[in-house]
Amino acid sequence: MLYQLKRAGITQKDLVSVYVSVVRPVLEYVCPVWHTNLPQCLFDNIEVIQKRALKCIFPGLGYAEILRRVNLDTLNIRRDSICQKYFDKIQQNVYPLPVTKTNRFRNSFIPWALYNCQ
Repeated sequence: MLYQLKRAGITQKDLVSVYVSVVRPVLEYVCPVWHTNLPQCLFDNIEVIQKRALKCIFPGLGYAEILRRVNLDTLNIRRDSICQKYFDKIQQNVYPLPVTKTNRFRNSFIPWALYNCQ
């Protein structure tokens, strides 16, 4: 879609707006639920989607330079901030921290939120 819009003569600023308003929300959909238990290979795969989209808009530039130029964060940093904001909103009571025996359980949705957002 971005390639077609680019060929149609849409400006880079407008292409970034399309990416931010159409593509990125799909990549972040309900991330407070799944972000904490995502394996590294899937973190990388999701980040590749953003890299490809931004490289389509700004060919010839490095990923870090593009992020700086358009004032965006990596998707991992953005998902962390979304999770933090989400739990800050619902954190009205203090809940006891569960005893966890494995890292897998500790990194699952509820324990992760209780350990990192209280």
